[in-house]
Amino acid sequence: MTPTLHIIASCTDRKRLPVPAELRLENVKAVDIGARARAWWRLLMSQHQEAVQAAELYAGAHWSAVLELPVVARANGFSPRLWVASAGYGLIPGDASIQPYSATFARGNVDSVVTNTTARDTAEQLQTWWKVLSEVEGPSKGQPRSIKSLAKMEPGANILIIASPGYVTALEEDLVAAAQQIDRPESILIVSAPGSRSRGELAPHWIPSSAHHQTRLGGSKLSLHARVARELIEGTRRGRLDANVAQQEYERHIESTSPPAIPNREPMSDAEVAVFARRAVKEGTKSWSAALRLLRSEGRACEQSRFKRLFLRTQGGS
Repeated sequence: MTPTLHIIASCTDRKRLPVPAELRLENVKAVDIGARARAWWRLLMSQHQEAVQAAELYAGAHWSAVLELPVVARANGFSPRLWVASAGYGLIPGDASIQPYSATFARGNVDSVVTNTTARDTAEQLQTWWKVLSEVEGPSKGQPRSIKSLAKMEPGANILIIASPGYVTALEEDLVAAAQQIDRPESILIVSAPGSRSRGELAPHWIPSSAHHQTRLGGSKLSLHARVARELIEGTRRGRLDANVAQQEYERHIESTSPPAIPNREPMSDAEVAVFARRAVKEGTKSWSAALRLLRSEGRACEQSRFKRLFLRTQGGS
């Protein structure tokens, strides 16, 4: 039997369809995180905007690289299935029919799940939100709504997570539970940047995706996690992912390579940053952090706190 590979990738800010004003998380003002998640879901289900398959909705370098993974997996002896870890919809199949929306687990965005970090723990907010969405019927009826359910349904499968540390934080409790349901816990791999979560309960599953790999693999930083995942799939034998083996390999890569040299970027005035921010928002980039990465990829420079201030000011005034 062909081994199954579930590829679970985080969603992106950039969408191929315009996001209607009604489907922006900033419109949901409930204070309690659970109540806000349920209110968001009711809002999402009450709208009847143009829908498209999830795999076709997202855009950008990360998502373009993700879409190549099922093809690569099939060529390497797997039966792949693509899933999306969506801040708006929860866990959904890549072929789920969904509406364009704006919601994110990233902080510093008007449509972020995270609010008031001084009073409430960020990880608790993210994990509560993910749990609430996992308890409602999704857009693809009868399909698993949590990674735990996915592992329980197919305990012999391989599960590959490709996401930023913030998104992995949202999934953490679900992933820990999934590891208890699957036949081989080492068949759950998380490709993400090293951080505090990579040293906790998820440490046995974490494949470090750092700038050191960018030197070796090339391409943009935005798609690095997906390119590391591709290399993992291509190097797998007998249809079995193994986190223990992969960790050792990628730690050796980190030790033997240097991160890319910091480029000599062109500084910008406040007015130039504002023009760039308006263009980025118009093209669908809603997070200041994603916009800053885009700006730096174009060879221009702006200090992070300054860019965040100018971006949010521009966004609020647009």
